[in-house]
Amino acid sequence: MEKEKIIYFDNAASTKTSPELLSLFMEASEKYYANPSSHHSLAYEASHKLDGARSAILKALNMKDTSVIFTSGATEANNLAIKGAAYKYANRGKHLITSLVEHPSVLEVFKELESEGYEVTYLPVKKDCTIDINTLKDAIRKDTILVSLIYVNNEVGSINPIPEIAKLLKGYPKIVFHTDASQSVGKAEIDVSDADLVTISSHKINGTKGSGALLKKKNISLEPLFNGGGQEEGYRSGTYDLPNALVLAKAVEIAVSSVKANVTHLTHLKDMLFSYLKANPDLYHINSPENCTPYIINFSLLTKKASVVVEALSNEGIMVSTRSSCHEKNNDPSHVVMSMFNDPKLGTESIRVSFAYDNTPMEMDYFIKTLDKIIKELY
Repeated sequence: MEKEKIIYFDNAASTKTSPELLSLFMEASEKYYANPSSHHSLAYEASHKLDGARSAILKALNMKDTSVIFTSGATEANNLAIKGAAYKYANRGKHLITSLVEHPSVLEVFKELESEGYEVTYLPVKKDCTIDINTLKDAIRKDTILVSLIYVNNEVGSINPIPEIAKLLKGYPKIVFHTDASQSVGKAEIDVSDADLVTISSHKINGTKGSGALLKKKNISLEPLFNGGGQEEGYRSGTYDLPNALVLAKAVEIAVSSVKANVTHLTHLKDMLFSYLKANPDLYHINSPENCTPYIINFSLLTKKASVVVEALSNEGIMVSTRSSCHEKNNDPSHVVMSMFNDPKLGTESIRVSFAYDNTPMEMDYFIKTLDKIIKELY
């Protein structure tokens, strides 16, 4: 493969906007420029399109009795879900539950709530980086009001048993259940139908950046984070962003409809990389569990520094990352890998390889050969 060709294996950080969705964004920006809140024919047309986007998302994810609150992305949606529920239901109790391996946009919110007097239980994970349902059940108290757990882990690709967790929590009507599904839509056959709050993101599924949504069951109330004109049922004031909403809806539709074919395709790439890593146990430690989504593979270097190898790969036109992009510049060990193995070496020298539907076996073959060469030539 030509060195000049970029091989982009950092899709968990962000995907390239597809030509179809980029065209949709441009068309919507040119055609539906009126403010959906206004009262004239162009505004009514824009409002109708906005309603259609909400319906398309809910249909694709098989969610009923649910509202779609459009946000600027998954970080805002996670903040709205967690803070909004914690503040709204504080009269019921101030105990919250999450896990040790959540995305920073979840963990940092819980840390802030702790400083405000809430009590947070951080659940440990099993060796496969998933939550043990019995451990969760044991953590529930009379004053528990919120549980927030990631669906697909953004660093190692592990898949939490969200449907089973949602079923368990149905027996606790005072508890609101939130899941960050931004890394799972289109990347696994998921079921979020029984979750109370669901976070999704556009740029993780070949849509545009700055766009996401919080899906909220209609029987759940939240305290809004913004004050203003009362858009999004009063939960997210600000002028509607119709182009991004249309792109998000279409991106979700495409991702969900093609999940089976894409998982089959990318499982081949995953198997290629797993085979190479397993054949070199003195060089690599595989952090991702066998049953992880094929979109994210995480491993640690046993003889070299991850930061040096990532730079060397970049010089060869191959883009990967060392951990969550939100912590990429932080030299601390990965909190996810540490939670799994409690090994600072594995946590510090981890590399995340993440795919998109258009990555190819030829690219994987080139990546493996280049990685092998770099590892064996670096001092």
